Amino acid sequence: MSVVPLLATLLFLSAFHRISKSRARQKAARDRGCLPAPSAKQRDPIFGLDFMLQLLQALRKHQRNVSMKSLFATYGHTFQVRSWSRTTIFTVEPKNLQSILTTDFTSWGVQPLRLFAFEPFVGKGIMCSDGVFWEHSRALIKRAFTRTQIADIHLSAFDTHVNRLIDMIPADPSTVDLQPLFAKLALDSSTEFLFGESVKSLAPNTVSDRDRDFLEAYNYGQKIVGRRFQLPQWNILTWERRFWESCKIAHAFVDRYVAMGLHELHNPKSWGLSPERFILSHELLRQTKDVKDVRNQLMNVFLPAHEATGVALTNVFFQLARHPMVYAQLRKEILDAGGDGSPWTFERLKGVQYLQHVISETFRLNPTIGTTIRVALCNTTLPVGGGKDGSSKAPIYVEKGDVVTVSLYALHRRKDLFGEDADAFRPERWETLRPPPWSYLPFGGGPRVCPGQNLALTEVAYTIVKVLQVFKTIENRDPIYEFMEVYKLTTDSKNGAKVAFTR
Repeated sequence: MSVVPLLATLLFLSAFHRISKSRARQKAARDRGCLPAPSAKQRDPIFGLDFMLQLLQALRKHQRNVSMKSLFATYGHTFQVRSWSRTTIFTVEPKNLQSILTTDFTSWGVQPLRLFAFEPFVGKGIMCSDGVFWEHSRALIKRAFTRTQIADIHLSAFDTHVNRLIDMIPADPSTVDLQPLFAKLALDSSTEFLFGESVKSLAPNTVSDRDRDFLEAYNYGQKIVGRRFQLPQWNILTWERRFWESCKIAHAFVDRYVAMGLHELHNPKSWGLSPERFILSHELLRQTKDVKDVRNQLMNVFLPAHEATGVALTNVFFQLARHPMVYAQLRKEILDAGGDGSPWTFERLKGVQYLQHVISETFRLNPTIGTTIRVALCNTTLPVGGGKDGSSKAPIYVEKGDVVTVSLYALHRRKDLFGEDADAFRPERWETLRPPPWSYLPFGGGPRVCPGQNLALTEVAYTIVKVLQVFKTIENRDPIYEFMEVYKLTTDSKNGAKVAFTR
C-alpha cells in the first residue's frame, strides 16, 4: 500500500472516531439534561492550536491572568475550548467550584496533569497524587499541621528571621527591592520548620557550601518543573542532565535531614531536642519510618511553603507602597494593639481587624496561585454554565479526561461578587463584605485546601507587624504603577516591590 492511501485511511478512521465520540457525548449530555458551555472563537477547532498560542503569547507578555479575565468578560462566567483529544472548560462560577472541590470531589483529580512534571523533583506526594495515595499523604501532613498551638510555637523561631530581614532594610530612605528579601525570609523559615535547621540566607556569611548547592539545585529544578508542567509530556526540552543532577542534589539534602531526624527521635537528650519546638520532618517520622515517603512529603510541602509567604508579602508591600494612607492607618492600629508589649500570638494577630483586611484584600487582588486546574477522572457534570451565554443554570456534561481551569484571579475580581470597584485595592470593603460561599479561595477549598494556610497567614501578619513597628512611612520607588505578573508555579510580581522607608 502506498503512503497516500494509507494516510487517507488513517485520516478517515480518525475522523470517524471523532464523529462517533462526539455523537456519543451529545447523547450522554441529553440523557443528563445538560447543555454545552459557550465555545470560545477558534480558527482551529480541531487541534486548538490558535487558542493555545493565544495563551502562550499572554504568558510571554506577562499578562496571563489579565488575559484570562478578558476572556471571561467576552464569553461569560463559563466557556469551553475544544481540541482533538479533549475539551477544556474555563469557569469562575462558585457553584462549579463547590462541585469540583468538595461535593463531587472524587470525580476530579490532578495526578494526570501534575505527576509527570513534579515526580522527578519532589516525588509522589500530596501535590501531585489522587486517590488512596493522596489520602495517605494528606493524613500525614494534616495530622502534623493540626498540632495544638503550632503557629505560636513556630513564631518564636520565626522572629529571629524577621529581625534579620529588618536589619537588611536600609535605615535611610534609599530604594530597596523587598521581593528577594521576602523570598529569603520564607526560605530560611521553611527550611527550619521542615528540617530543624535554617539555611540562613538572610545571614549570607553563614551559608554553607552544601546549603548553597541545594539552593542552586532547588531553584533550577523548580524552574524546569514549571516548564515540564506547561509543555506536553513527549517534549524533549526538559530532558537534560542538569535537571536530573539538581533532583539528586535536592534529594540528598533532604535525605540527610530525614536521617538526622530519625537519630534525634531515638536520642532526644543527646541532641537537645525540645518538645516545645515544632519540626515537620520529626512529626512525619513519628507517623512512618519510610524515609523515602517522608522525603517526598517534605519536598511536596517545601515547594509551595517557601513560595507562598514570600510572594504574599511582596504583594502586600507592593500595594501598601501605592496606598500610603492605608499604610498609615495600618501602622496606627498595629501600634495601638501592641502598646502593652505582650508577645504577638496567632490570636492577637487575628484580632487586628484592619491588618486582616489588608491581607484579605491583597490575596483577593493578587492571589498567589492565579489559576487552578483539575481533570475529570470519570464522566461527570458541572452544575451550572451550560447554554449559549454561559450564565444558564443548565448543567454541563464533562467526559473523562476533560479539563477544567479555574481563574481565581478573575473570580476574585467579579464585580457582582465584590463590588463595582472590584479591581481597586480597598481593604475597607472587608468591614462589611461577606463573599458568597466558594467565591473567595486564596488557599483553595474542600479536602485539598492548603493544610498550612493558618501558618502562612500568621507568618505574613507577623512580618507586616514587625516591619510597620519599625518604619513610619513607605514610598513607592517603582516607575511602573501597575502590577506586572510573571507566571511560574506561583504568580509573582515581575518588578518586585521597590520601596523606600523612613524610620
